[in-house]
Amino acid sequence: MTSIRLTGRSRLLRGAILLLILPVGCIDNPATTQPPDPFVSEYQLLWELFDTEYVGFQVKGIDWGQVRAEYADAAADVSSMEEMIGLAQSMLAELEDRHVELIGPEGDTLPSWDPGYFVNADPAVLMGYLEPCGFVWMQPEVWGFCLAGPDSIPYFLVTEWDGSFNTSLLDNVLEPLLDSPGLILDVRLCEEGTEGAVDNVVRRFVDQVRIGHLLQERTDPGTHDLSDPTPCLLHPRSWGFDAPVALLTGEANSGAGEVFACDMAELPQVALIGDTTRGSGDWPAVAWGLPEGWTVTCPERTVLRPDSSYIEGDGVPPDIVVESASADFENGFDPVLEYAFAWLGAQPPEPGPDRGAAQSSEVSTRTY
Repeated sequence: MTSIRLTGRSRLLRGAILLLILPVGCIDNPATTQPPDPFVSEYQLLWELFDTEYVGFQVKGIDWGQVRAEYADAAADVSSMEEMIGLAQSMLAELEDRHVELIGPEGDTLPSWDPGYFVNADPAVLMGYLEPCGFVWMQPEVWGFCLAGPDSIPYFLVTEWDGSFNTSLLDNVLEPLLDSPGLILDVRLCEEGTEGAVDNVVRRFVDQVRIGHLLQERTDPGTHDLSDPTPCLLHPRSWGFDAPVALLTGEANSGAGEVFACDMAELPQVALIGDTTRGSGDWPAVAWGLPEGWTVTCPERTVLRPDSSYIEGDGVPPDIVVESASADFENGFDPVLEYAFAWLGAQPPEPGPDRGAAQSSEVSTRTY
């Protein structure tokens, strides 16, 4: 097998993944010995790949040997690559890991397990609040900024932790705002991305060296044991924003997005507001080649919060839970955004004229 490192859902690397070469059986007596079934061999190789590389067995408590036995008979009945992919998807679904995916020859992604999630923000509703305040995309579809509401609260919207995230441009916007009473950083629409972009933005808010998150990896291909947690440190810069920060989070945040939420949660001036992140902490993944142009992603490490609790399956909880529903956004109302302004002691901007009737929203505070 060949492997290529994927960070999040990188589309750039997928096209470069090599094919897996199937093993060739030795036929010592053609009259009495049948050549090995290529799909049974492929099933075995796929099972062995995860047995030696996958990071999540201990976290999830899965008996991978039992899974192998349960799907062995089905593998013997496979007669096409299409059936093989279906079998692989079913077997890998046992892991319940959102970062385990099958990727087709054309780059289309087939999740092994997708329970769905609720996005507690709506782009059109957000723009209804923000465009009257002069919202500008500083990097199109990556991040934007405005001074929002009657109190001119700095508001930053991040929609992707892109590798091209321009932190110098961010500094140009953020440094003149250091005397502001607080700001809102909204990442509710931000899913995957790169670790570098996350690290660079977090550093703009760090006051002293702190542990942001922990990492664990496999210790030995022969066991499912994990390494001792390794701390990832947050280092301050020559200046940073130390006033209150309302960080708006939700179930869309995954992978790098959850690392960001985890790191920011360790900063004393930051309050996470909204909903728990998706719980996809087995990240990043390595892509391994399969026949006929298919690949499969296998997470090689897992992310933990500094208290040693796993993000995988549980997510990063907010400090303040703000309930929201589809009906809120259908009526042009964003309860999470409005609560963030109230938390900062400020008035929210008036949404556009098509807002509709506002829905009340339950707000509760949790202590962790």
